[in-house]
Amino acid sequence: MIDSVQVGNKISALRRNANLSQEQLADKLFITRQALSKWETGISVPTLDMLVLLSRHLNATFDEILCLDETPMIDPDNIFAGHSRQFIIKKITSGALKVDLPNVLYQMSPSERLLILREIRDGKLEVDFQELESRLSLSEKKFLGGK
Repeated sequence: MIDSVQVGNKISALRRNANLSQEQLADKLFITRQALSKWETGISVPTLDMLVLLSRHLNATFDEILCLDETPMIDPDNIFAGHSRQFIIKKITSGALKVDLPNVLYQMSPSERLLILREIRDGKLEVDFQELESRLSLSEKKFLGGK
């Protein structure tokens, strides 16, 4: 999964390193400055065609632009800082990102918590349940089957 916020930060950094304004790069890509701004803020990501053009104009590889070789740095006080929420939740639920779940669960929305709890219930995520239990609502405890 691609972290749209990290990709946006990378595009912005590469653009600035190339001494290009958003307007200048957008003109080279035949897109609006607003479309480029959406990429740089992580609201959207470039299409494959645009990645080819970005790679050429910014002198960067796809892997570099898409941050494929980078390990996300996670701040335990704000696990979502600088990252797409969807990216972080997917990494946690897949087991690719290890976090102290009892201590970061409060940072998640109810639907994100449910995704995490489902993985715990299904035995796909390991967690110290005694530590987690005090941070769960009654309905969340019930969802876990009263573990």
